[in-house]
Amino acid sequence: ISSPPVASEQTLAAIVCGGSNGCRNNAEMVDPTESHEVRCCSETAKDGWVKKNNCEVWGASKVPTCFHGEDLATAEAICQAEEARLCTAEELYDKCAKGSGCGHDSDLIWSSFSVTVDPIPPVAPAHYLACGGSQQSCAGTIETADNDEYHEVRCCSDSLIQGWNKRNGCDVWSASEVPICFHKENFVGAKSVCAANGARLCTTEELISDCTKGTGCNHDSDMLWSSTPV
Repeated sequence: ISSPPVASEQTLAAIVCGGSNGCRNNAEMVDPTESHEVRCCSETAKDGWVKKNNCEVWGASKVPTCFHGEDLATAEAICQAEEARLCTAEELYDKCAKGSGCGHDSDLIWSSFSVTVDPIPPVAPAHYLACGGSQQSCAGTIETADNDEYHEVRCCSDSLIQGWNKRNGCDVWSASEVPICFHKENFVGAKSVCAANGARLCTTEELISDCTKGTGCNHDSDMLWSSTPV
């Protein structure tokens, strides 16, 4: 008797805007087989690579030439061949490789941040969104969204995570930079980002009770994914 086939593990990887032009602070979790631009980071100085004052790495776009359409595995290999690595999502978000050429300041660049997708499908085809802050125009608002829609992400944890915020009257710790701001994720992507941080999506009650308020990314005025199914 043959065993049932085992579903292959699906991953998503973060692409992050290379500069402040066009894509600004955009970031998305995408399939690793998609084609995107490549920049590399090094923890040691390299001739011709750039180092920003607020960064601890050197960044480059010509590695040794410009790459405008590579999948994640190829991007990793390109950086390894330069005795470097893909920049982390935080390094790209902090513009550590900005201005290093190839027109990549307007592009979404492969980062080293990736997540594993839960193989168990969502319990419902739609989930509730809730406003991130009670002092915003969306205060108290709850809406429904199909799982394939794109919305902002905040995460909650039932136990302490270093650097996360816990507000009076709430039983959870929360964060918006997970590890960077995400403004455009579908439900599965949002849930996977939180899980990769050892956390979960917040419930609608936690969101409208201001348990995540003030954690950054300007999400207080956004309609955020919740874990609450429709």
